[in-house]
Amino acid sequence: MGRGVEMTGCGKFVRFLMFAINFIIWVSSIVILVLGIWTVADRPYLERLLGSEMYMTAAYILIGTGCVTFFVSFLGCFGALREVKCMLLTYFIVVLLLFIILLIGGILGYVFKDKARINMNHAMLNAMKEYKIDSDSPYTKAWDETQQAMKCCAIAHQEEWPTNNKEFSMSNLHVPKSCCKKDDTSGEMLDCQRNPTKENSYTEGCFSKAISFVENHALIIGVVGIAVAVITVLGLVLSIVLFKMID
Repeated sequence: MGRGVEMTGCGKFVRFLMFAINFIIWVSSIVILVLGIWTVADRPYLERLLGSEMYMTAAYILIGTGCVTFFVSFLGCFGALREVKCMLLTYFIVVLLLFIILLIGGILGYVFKDKARINMNHAMLNAMKEYKIDSDSPYTKAWDETQQAMKCCAIAHQEEWPTNNKEFSMSNLHVPKSCCKKDDTSGEMLDCQRNPTKENSYTEGCFSKAISFVENHALIIGVVGIAVAVITVLGLVLSIVLFKMID
């Protein structure tokens, strides 16, 4: 279908509003892309430690959604300016599908939230058992990076290291180097590993900090997602109104 006749009054207002909303959606898609890239770049070591690809998968979904929304919003802007009915109809269908997918994803994320916490705890426990002293294994690297970056130690408390890891239970060491506050190879570091205290080591568990980190990310993403969803609904309504106004 081609371009409709020239609009006046209410029709021009709807067309302008349609363009404005899609411009906001276009800007929002850039924000979603930035959030996705930020999630991938920030704390990537948590993926292995948490024993799930859910964290990084969510980030990739954000990036994919941002890319699709970027081009779809452009389609809506162009369709509104040029009054092209086929573009408006295509825009409506694609945006409706995106909205349904995001809605289902949000519901599933809320439903499985508690189950995810339990799985994360089990995954961290299994990763702790695989930790190797003075090794570059993936689990060792994940734990060391997490404990240093988040200033934490073990899952809930330091005593878990000799309890859940054979290497620590069979040695004079009670915690890894990454639990110590001073990152050096001096006698103080060795003393920290043998006799960790509040003064020379991190005593807060990593599980609560990891949960807080993931939930804070989820909150930011959720707020942006809800805002974009509300704007998207307005775009859907306006696209239908404008579609019917075009002869």
